[in-house]
Amino acid sequence: MNKRLLPLILLLPACSSEEDDSGFSNTSDVADTANVEDTLGEDESTEESTSTDDTAESTSTDTTEETTTESTEETETETGEEDPCPLICDGLVDSTPNTCDAPYIIGRTKAKQGFFFGGSTNAATDDDNEACGSNDDPSNWDTSHDHFFRIWMYTGDTITVTQNPSGWEHRVKVHDEAECVGKAKICSDDGVETIEYTALKDDWFTIVADGRSIAQSDFGDYTLNVDLVEGEGVLDECFCL
Repeated sequence: MNKRLLPLILLLPACSSEEDDSGFSNTSDVADTANVEDTLGEDESTEESTSTDDTAESTSTDTTEETTTESTEETETETGEEDPCPLICDGLVDSTPNTCDAPYIIGRTKAKQGFFFGGSTNAATDDDNEACGSNDDPSNWDTSHDHFFRIWMYTGDTITVTQNPSGWEHRVKVHDEAECVGKAKICSDDGVETIEYTALKDDWFTIVADGRSIAQSDFGDYTLNVDLVEGEGVLDECFCL
């Protein structure tokens, strides 16, 4: 090889790495460009990741809030007590109030206007017995079929109850609670159709339309009237009409 050509050959790689007059970039510029692109790509990837994380956190927060709200609503529904006022004011109709556990609820609104019921105890049973005293005394007998009615009264309220049987001896009574336990607070005397009772507490009171003796067939068709007069200064918390 000609010794004059050797320096030119050695210079060729150096020349190819530098930018020429035609505008082509050298190897260093290409590397720098690649590094910038990589950096931008990493930044974009970081931004996307951050955005995704933020969205996930927001979704998780919204879901948590919704779950908490639903849970709170369910808890309030499950633990909240039922409003008693609709039952107290409007009552609950039952054409066959044969037991103390399933009575006809007389609404206060209807009782103040004058409540009326017509029915028959033929299919009923004797559930409220000896509530007026010992059956050793015939004037206490209440041993026949009976019907049950319930009404809410405030202290000082007065009810007038009239039972009109169709050809048989009756016994109408008032218990001062909902369970019909113990003795009645008042019972009608033989041949007396109407009784009057004044409440000594705020509570449910149970009216029993009974017959005097099942052995004497004291059951059948009858009517019942109940009139409620509010006591003086009574505050009706349910604002019944």
